[in-house]
Amino acid sequence: MKNVILFGASGNIGMQSIDILKENKDKFKLISISIGNNTSVLERILNEFDSIKKVYLNIKTEELTLKFPNVDFIDTNILDLFNDKVDIIINALSGVFGLNVSVESIKKGLILLNANKESIVVAGKIINNLLKNNKRSRLYPIDSEHCAIFQCLESKNKIKKILLTASGGPFLNLSLEETKNIKLDDALKHPTWSMGKKITVDSATMFNKSLEIIEAYHLFNTENIDVIVHKESIVHSMIMFDDNSVKSQMSKPDMKQVINYFLNYPNRTCFKDQKDLDWIGGFELTFKKIDEKRFPPISFAFECIKSHNSKSIALNAANEVCVDYFLNNKISFFDITFIVEKIFKSIENKEINSIDEIYIYDAFIREKTIKMIGVK
Repeated sequence: MKNVILFGASGNIGMQSIDILKENKDKFKLISISIGNNTSVLERILNEFDSIKKVYLNIKTEELTLKFPNVDFIDTNILDLFNDKVDIIINALSGVFGLNVSVESIKKGLILLNANKESIVVAGKIINNLLKNNKRSRLYPIDSEHCAIFQCLESKNKIKKILLTASGGPFLNLSLEETKNIKLDDALKHPTWSMGKKITVDSATMFNKSLEIIEAYHLFNTENIDVIVHKESIVHSMIMFDDNSVKSQMSKPDMKQVINYFLNYPNRTCFKDQKDLDWIGGFELTFKKIDEKRFPPISFAFECIKSHNSKSIALNAANEVCVDYFLNNKISFFDITFIVEKIFKSIENKEINSIDEIYIYDAFIREKTIKMIGVK
């Protein structure tokens, strides 16, 4: 029996993790969660898992304390959820807020199932150094593309090139100019994946793929990455080897498969309602290298992996601010890329060497972005 702490339990990945953990109570014991403000979801989770003894949430309510007297509710420091009994951390937090959780997990030598790609984007070098110095720790990426790459690795053959697939999002066939007319409701309709609002918008602008390029660079130690538009979202990514052989991982798009795979790694086990491809009716697979001029965030990412991490921090922070403003109807869809590019091109290329300094620089970029939005 392995003890699990789930950070970000009420988000899209968090809820899918809950479903997988619910099916595997004989193997995994959920002992603590963080949940933000979603108390209605929290009650359902606590009723389902009487093993949970500690909860971090942004608000404390006397009603919850009375209803669940055996649970310790905390609202001060999210890292207080860690204890000596935990084996696996699932970091499903969104944004750079999740960085400290990733770092603490590695320092404690734990297994980290990391859906918080921002941790790797802004602090990839720091995290890789921590992993080298904490041999017991393991980091597994809860991301369909990086999970696919992981599954394609061969211990005796080095990667020649990563072929990182992208669905292209809902606006693949629109010109950059035509995206000026996109409304919020349109941007929240992804053609193949069901995801949270922020990542759905990021998939439409291609900033999600931009962050995934940087993440892949740090996780798999190669700059040789091509982004391939694959509208069907069946091939989740590929590796090319020295003989130009290409190895892929294919499946129906379902993040539960990724979560289930890494929770049970190295064993493969089934999960409830898993779906197979339509081998009888057949299906198409189409591939085409992405147009970086149409999707500027892709070129920003390639600049990041050749630069110091101030560029990656700025890219992520400015985008988080802009997406939040877009989701609140304060800027247009087109403005997201326009404003992030202005911030990205304006900042100094320098190395930020500590976690505290990363948070300080992140805050600086956010303030700079908000000011730019105000004078746009």
